[in-house]
Amino acid sequence: MIPIEVEENVQQNSVGNFTISLFVPSIKCAACSSLIKKSLDDVPGINQVDINLGEKSVFLDFQDRAIIKKIYKILDRLDFKPIIANTANLDNPLKLENKSYISKIGVAGIGMMQVMMYSFSGYFSGPDGIEESYKILFRWASLIMTIPVFMYSASTFLIGAYRDLKNIHFGMDVPIALAITASFLLSLHNTLMNTGEVYYDSVCMFTFFLLIGRYVEFLSRNKFQKSKGLIDNLLPNYVRVSRKPEEFKPIEELNIGNTVYLQAGETIPCDGKLIDGISSANESAFTGEAMPVVKTIGDRVLAGTKNLENNITVKVTKDRKEYLINDIKELFNKSSFYKPSFSILVDKIAGHFVAIVLIASLASCLYWFYKGDPFWLSIGLTVLVVSCPCALSLATPIAYTVATTTLRKNGIILKEGTFIEKLAQIDSIAFDKTGTLTKGDIKISKTIILGDLSLNKVINIAASLEQYNDHPVANAFGVGDLPLSNYQNFPGKGVSGEIEGVVYKLGIPEFSFDNNLLSPDLSGMWVLLASSKPLAWFRLEDSIKKEAFKTINKIKDLGFHLSLLTGDSSDQGKKIGDFLGIRNTKTNLTPEQKVEAVLELQSKNQNVLLVGDGINDIGAMGVSNTSIAIKPVDISVQSSSDAILLGGNLKSIVFALKFSKKVKRILTSNIAWAVGYNITAIPLAMAGYILPWMAALGMSLSSMVVVFNSYRLNSK
Repeated sequence: MIPIEVEENVQQNSVGNFTISLFVPSIKCAACSSLIKKSLDDVPGINQVDINLGEKSVFLDFQDRAIIKKIYKILDRLDFKPIIANTANLDNPLKLENKSYISKIGVAGIGMMQVMMYSFSGYFSGPDGIEESYKILFRWASLIMTIPVFMYSASTFLIGAYRDLKNIHFGMDVPIALAITASFLLSLHNTLMNTGEVYYDSVCMFTFFLLIGRYVEFLSRNKFQKSKGLIDNLLPNYVRVSRKPEEFKPIEELNIGNTVYLQAGETIPCDGKLIDGISSANESAFTGEAMPVVKTIGDRVLAGTKNLENNITVKVTKDRKEYLINDIKELFNKSSFYKPSFSILVDKIAGHFVAIVLIASLASCLYWFYKGDPFWLSIGLTVLVVSCPCALSLATPIAYTVATTTLRKNGIILKEGTFIEKLAQIDSIAFDKTGTLTKGDIKISKTIILGDLSLNKVINIAASLEQYNDHPVANAFGVGDLPLSNYQNFPGKGVSGEIEGVVYKLGIPEFSFDNNLLSPDLSGMWVLLASSKPLAWFRLEDSIKKEAFKTINKIKDLGFHLSLLTGDSSDQGKKIGDFLGIRNTKTNLTPEQKVEAVLELQSKNQNVLLVGDGINDIGAMGVSNTSIAIKPVDISVQSSSDAILLGGNLKSIVFALKFSKKVKRILTSNIAWAVGYNITAIPLAMAGYILPWMAALGMSLSSMVVVFNSYRLNSK
C-alpha cells in the first residue's frame, strides 16, 4: 500500500507532467543507482529518472499521476523503500539512522578493542606461544565479543548485500559482506574444531572502520538534505485575512485577489503587491543577500520572505502553484541531480567495479592457494575490503551536491546540469544593460504632451497598455485602470492594445509611429505613445547598480573579455559602457541583433556567457555557451537560461566565475584520488602487502578523503 504522503507530494509542472523527489536511504553505490534507473526507465509513461547518489535521492518526471503507484511498488519490490524528500518527512528517519550508526559503531568499537586485547596475548607470547587452554579460552572469548558485532553492527552491510543479490546485481555491500561473513564463518569453524587461524579481529576491524566511513558520508548527506529542506519550512500554515476582528484561514485557501494583513516579523505567505504600508523584507532565503529590501506601495513581495519593520497589507496576485518559492524549490531539487558530462564514464566504471573486485579477489585466493601460502584466504578477503567503489561513486555527486547548495546560498540556482562545467571554460561575458547592470528601477523623468490629452490621461493609457508586462519599463508607469483588449507584446520594441475603441502603441518611435520621428533629445531613453498620431513622449531614466563598477573591474582583472549589448540609444548605451570601462559596447540592438553579436564573439573563438534579464535576451541566451538570467520575472526567460541569479547582485557573478574553477579542481582531484587509490591498493593487496586491518582503514579513509575534499567547496 502506497503511503498517503507519497501521493500527496506529487507535483504538476508547467508543461502538465507530474514530478516527485524521493529520498531512498538504501542507495549505496553506482550499481544501486543503475538498478533503480534501469527498472524505472522501462515503465511506460515515465519521462525522466535522475538519481543523486550523494544525497540518496531520486527525481521522477512522469505523464500520469497514477504512475506513482507503479513507481512505489517497483522501488518497494527492489527493497529501496522511498521517503518524501522534505524536512518534515526526513527529520525522524534521519534521527533514527543517526542513532543506529552511533550504536552500531559503539558495539563494533567495544568488540574490536576486546578482541584485539585477546589477540595481543597470542601476538606477543614468544616463540613457544601461549598454553593451549588459554588459546582456546581467548578464541571463545573473541567469538562471544564478535557475535554482536557480526549480527548487529555488520547488519548494515549484510542486509544491503542480501538485497543486492536478491535483485541479481553487485552493489558495494556485496564484497564487504562477503569478506566479513567468510572471515566470521571460517573463524567459527576453526574455533569449534580447534584448528587453523581465526579472524575475529579482522571481522571487528572491518566492521568498525567501514561503519566510520559510512557515518561520515551520512553526516555530510544529512547536512545538505537539511539545507535543501529549509525552503519547505518558510511558509506559515495560517494567514491573517482580517484585522478587526482578527481572522485567520489556512494558507491553502488563499486565492488571487485576497488581502493579507501582516505584522512586523511575520513571514509573507504569498506572491503579491504591497497595497498599504511601508516596510522592508528579508529575501536572503532566495537571494543570499543579508541586507533588507525596502518595500513601498506597488512593490512586489514574495512568499517566504520576512516582513521586518511595520504592519503592511498585501494583495495576492498569483496562484499558489505559481509562487516563486515553488519555482525555486523545483529548480533547486532538479539541480541536485545534475552532473558534469565526464561523470557518465565514471558512473559506468563504478557500476562494474564490484564485479571486477570479486574476480580479482577470487584470482588472488586461487593464486596464493596454489602457491601454498597459509594466508591465501586472508589475502583474498583483504582484496575485497581494500577496494573502494564508494569513493569512485561519490567523487562527482558529493562534490556537485555541495556545489549546488553553495551556489544557492549565494542566490544562484542551476537550470542546466553542465552550467558549472561550461562556466569554468568561459573567456567572454556579454551583459544586457537594463535590469542587469542597472537597477531596473526605471522612473519617468520627463513627459512631453504632443496632442490634446492631459498628462494624467496619457500616463493612464500607457500604464493600462503595460498592465500585463513585467518589464522594468512597465513598472515606471504604475497601475492603469482602463480596460485593455487585443494586447500584444513585441520584445525589444514595445506593446500595443485597444482601449476605449482606439488602438494605441507604446515603445520605440519606429515601432509606435514612424522611423523618421526623432526623439526630443539624446539625454536619455525616450518612448513614444501614439495612436493614429503621436500623443506623448516619455523620458525614462535608470541608475547603475552600486556594485556594477567594482564587479566589472574584478571581472576584467580575472582576464575576461567584456561586451555590453543593449537596445538603448547609442548615446545612453555608450555612456554606461564608458562609465563601466566596457569597450565593446553595441547599442540599438534588436533581439535578433543580440543573437548576431553573440555569434560574432563566438566566431572569434570566444566562449560566451550571456547575462540578461528580459524577453529580448532569450535568443542570445539560446546561442551563447552558457547564460545567467538575473531576477527573471517571465517564465520564458527562466526556461532559456542555464542558471538564475535571484538577488540580482552582480557580485554573485564574480563568485560563480571563481567558484566554477574551484569545482573543476575539486572534481578532478576527487576522481584522481579515487582512481589512484584503487589502482594502487588493489594490486598491493593481491600481492599480500596489505594486512586486513589496513584494508578496512584504507577503504574508510578513501571515502572520507572524497567527502572532506568536497566540503572545501563549502568554505569561503
